[in-house]
Amino acid sequence: MLNFYALTIQTESGERAIYVSPLLLQSKKRPNLKSGKVEKLYFYCELMDDDYYTGLELYEMKNLDLPDYYIINYGQDFERYYIGSFRVDYDTRSYRQWEGTSIPFSKNDVKALAECLFTPDSKSRRATIFTPTPPFRF
Repeated sequence: MLNFYALTIQTESGERAIYVSPLLLQSKKRPNLKSGKVEKLYFYCELMDDDYYTGLELYEMKNLDLPDYYIINYGQDFERYYIGSFRVDYDTRSYRQWEGTSIPFSKNDVKALAECLFTPDSKSRRATIFTPTPPFRF
């Protein structure tokens, strides 16, 4: 399981839920977490889209009684939902080195995202990626 947050921000294209992760979810390499300090954050959007719900039906997981903040990882391609990343310094309340993808996310959207990170009363909710063990693996 991976715990992270979903921030609701106002972008140029409207209100969006942006998922904030300390790990690159689509990485094939194990992360190095030795320092214990988050230096880079990765951002995703629309993790629970129509394809997500279709996948749940295919894997017969729709009837699991899980809290609504769980996102069930049944093997989806997180790169598809990846927006970008930047380095963050919580001590100075600053960010730098935005590295975005082709998903439309403007310079102002990045600034709004950073402001939400540093504002304690920003609209956010907890999220957890949960990878269930299919019955055939027991």
